[in-house]
Amino acid sequence: MNNQTENYIILKPIAERFNRIAKEISDEDIKYIIKEAMWEQIKSIFDFSRLEELTYEYIDKNEEDIKQMIADSIIDRLRCR
Repeated sequence: MNNQTENYIILKPIAERFNRIAKEISDEDIKYIIKEAMWEQIKSIFDFSRLEELTYEYIDKNEEDIKQMIADSIIDRLRCR
C-alpha cells in the first residue's frame, strides 16, 4: 500500500465527520463564533475597565434623571397602545 492510499484510508473518516458537523452549523452560529472571536481580540487590545468605571459614575450621578427618563418612556409607550 502506498503512502497516498494509506493517508486516504486514515483521513477519509475524519473528513466525513468534519463534513457532517460542518453541515449542522447554521449561518447564525458562524456569525456568533466570528463575533465572539472579534470581541475577544478587541478586549485583549483595549482596557475597558475605565469605561466601566465611568459608566457606573455616570449612573450614580444621574440616577434620578435616568429614572425619570425610564418612567417617561414607559408612560409614552402605554399612551400609544
